[in-house]
Amino acid sequence: AVQHAGVLDELFAWEEPLGITFEGEQPHFRLWAPTARSVKLLVFNSSDPGANPARILPMNEDPGTGTWVLKGVADWNRKFYLYEVEVYVRRSGRFETNRVTDPYSYGLSMDSRRSQVVNLGDKDIAPEGWTTLQKPPFGNPEDIVLYELHVRDFSIHDSTVPAAERGNFRAFTRTQSNGMRHLQSLAESGLSHVHLLPAFDCATIPENPLDRAEPDDLSALPADSPLQQQAVDRVRARDAFNWCYDPYHYTVPEGSYATDPDGVGRILEFREMVAALNRNGLRVVMDVVYNHTTTAGQAEKSVLDRIVPDYYQRLDSKGDVETSTCCSNTATEHAMMEKLMVDSLRTWAVQYKVDSFRFDLMGHHSKANILKVQEALRALTPSEHGVDGSEIYLYGEGWDFGEVAGDARFIQATQKHMGNGTGVGTFNDRLRDAVRGGAHDDEGITHLQTQGFINGLYHCLLYTSDAADEFCHGGG
Repeated sequence: AVQHAGVLDELFAWEEPLGITFEGEQPHFRLWAPTARSVKLLVFNSSDPGANPARILPMNEDPGTGTWVLKGVADWNRKFYLYEVEVYVRRSGRFETNRVTDPYSYGLSMDSRRSQVVNLGDKDIAPEGWTTLQKPPFGNPEDIVLYELHVRDFSIHDSTVPAAERGNFRAFTRTQSNGMRHLQSLAESGLSHVHLLPAFDCATIPENPLDRAEPDDLSALPADSPLQQQAVDRVRARDAFNWCYDPYHYTVPEGSYATDPDGVGRILEFREMVAALNRNGLRVVMDVVYNHTTTAGQAEKSVLDRIVPDYYQRLDSKGDVETSTCCSNTATEHAMMEKLMVDSLRTWAVQYKVDSFRFDLMGHHSKANILKVQEALRALTPSEHGVDGSEIYLYGEGWDFGEVAGDARFIQATQKHMGNGTGVGTFNDRLRDAVRGGAHDDEGITHLQTQGFINGLYHCLLYTSDAADEFCHGGG
């Protein structure tokens, strides 16, 4: 079948805001769905997944823009909503009616079943002193010292954090906890940034603590026992351990890291975390994953592909979704997927005051994508946006692989293209492998045989005996 993304970009690329914007207290809804036959807005009075919509309202097509619009009323703020999109789906061969969340969601119900009407400027979801928050000093990017950590792992077993806050954003506000005192001591020794593994809404963590299960205490088992893995496997689909590289909604904090995952609490608590880290001398890096979605097509947790089928995901020559990143690849070479990424990052920078972004599999984006992000963020000013965009540093994984390898579809955001004065950093696997030894795709024992400075090569440089030569070079 015809792949129509280029046509949609040519005819309907939209540059103005999408999602919900507010004029005073009145929410305005705008959804980009140029191939839809009809779109309705479903408004719910509560997040109860069994509740029926209180209102079902037809949205109006804005001629020539590919967007559907509706003006709401002020008392919809904090209510929940879905879009009902009637759209032709090539894979099923018929029109489907999909009830789906908003790709531009700023708030969500528990487990992301519904989007929430949220004005991010509301005072009750901003921590004290938020508008006047002072950032720690920033010098040159090459002086950044990073500490990578996972929101849940940081405090889940920290007995100095209240039990209800362990594993959550709010644990970072407990300045006398073991974890925060550790970060404070590192900051005094030169640490400048905390790099958070993905903290946006992800698809596979049950957000309701009552729905989760954890493995039993495994500490008494011998180290070579298979029982640990069996215990973990039994609860794998229900436990809370997940690196969160499975994006669901790009611009909402993950609910399982909030004390109350149902509604706006996650917004307030993410902001409290950023403020607490900043006040303790640390800037915040957010790991972002715009290169794929957790699923695609008509799957339950597919959002983009159920609104504009075959547009947001990158397709192969047969029309199937590419999965070289692990999951359903996105196509940020298409105008509206690029816009979603740029708009989302701008929201994290302005509304959540995130100080830096690390791009997962950055080489699956184009160089033009990342430079457009950089341009949008550098345009932010303290006087207009409350943020100094010139101090937001961007870096990522500049690997060259998959269907985009060798610039097959565009000039990639890879090491060789970003290292020529762009001001965007990429990981240096050559330096990494020289120090650590091996490479990321080594198999078997070659990681041990291909040694680095810290695991054997150091001795090879010191000793030149026959025995050392055999040790250093034996087996290749």
